[in-house]
Amino acid sequence: MGQLNIKYSIYLEAEDIAWSRISSSITFVKNLLDRCSSVYFKNALFDDESDLDESVLRFYIENEFHEDQCSRQEDAKSFVPDMAEFLDAVAAANSFMDMEGSFSWEYDGEKKSYQFHSESGDVFCDFEEV
Repeated sequence: MGQLNIKYSIYLEAEDIAWSRISSSITFVKNLLDRCSSVYFKNALFDDESDLDESVLRFYIENEFHEDQCSRQEDAKSFVPDMAEFLDAVAAANSFMDMEGSFSWEYDGEKKSYQFHSESGDVFCDFEEV
């Protein structure tokens, strides 16, 4: 069991959408995170700066983990593909939104860091390793 560092930031935005769609989209993303089996998707911090009067969705998700001794090896090992799957699911279900952000993972001496984005109209997420 090695040291683990995980950090992610996700930003979702859309304009000119109904308040019901804003609410249902945010609820969808929160529920998707809650249903993830990995502990590293739990307890994320949310910042909802949506403006219902202006029909604007602005929603941020952040989380960070540091463990000197990894407590959940399987979750740690599968974090990168799990995050990619989560982001693709959000993009596919909410293709009207713009999504961007980054995530990094360091476990047992191995490091990976990605930036991602999905533009309105896309049903997938583009990833770039940095």
